[in-house]
Amino acid sequence: MVKVVLLDFYGTLVHEAYEFLKEVAQTFKAGGATATSETIQELWWSEFSAACDSAYGENFLTQKELYIKTFSNMARITGAKIDILQLQRKVIDFSLHSSLMEDTRPFLEKCPFPYYIVSNIDTKELQQIIRLHRLQPKDIYTSEEAREYKPRSGIFKKGLQKFGYSANEALYVGDSLRNDYFGASSAGISAIWLNRRNAAVPTGVKAVSGLMQLLLILSEEI
Repeated sequence: MVKVVLLDFYGTLVHEAYEFLKEVAQTFKAGGATATSETIQELWWSEFSAACDSAYGENFLTQKELYIKTFSNMARITGAKIDILQLQRKVIDFSLHSSLMEDTRPFLEKCPFPYYIVSNIDTKELQQIIRLHRLQPKDIYTSEEAREYKPRSGIFKKGLQKFGYSANEALYVGDSLRNDYFGASSAGISAIWLNRRNAAVPTGVKAVSGLMQLLLILSEEI
């Protein structure tokens, strides 16, 4: 029986960095990269994802540290000369000021269950943007606390332990099929993929296109 909803944050409640990455691509091209803007953006996602995957336990690095690592690798691969620290500051600024999705506040106001946030972000930044938007989750759990990143199952299991719920009492919702849906599923948590970009849905995956559609599903769980 569902007693609690666990929510991802970026791409789920607030906007993901898709538009910001266009600026990153322009910066790399201005620094001498000959790759297309699309290729540079894809390089960000692949390099950053790989950096997160390898950062756990004794090898854990915060998001702020991973930004530097990722931009450094991208500069090496593309041959671009960029101000890495300046780009790091811009990513952090985005993480502190990203705007709410249009359906976020209506969903949270009507959500029939307590909601918690589990996010791949540094704790201080998450706390600050939650205050900015005046959100009121029951609690949060971050990759910085877990010392690992989604989709590793540990961040979900340790988050549940902190919140005081078992896996069969929780429903997890997030916009990343890999990090959120399969990550939560690997921890034994029922999951729903928030498929905001209307991608093809794999067989067996439970998906919704928006938070108000999710609200209809939750209302049936009461």
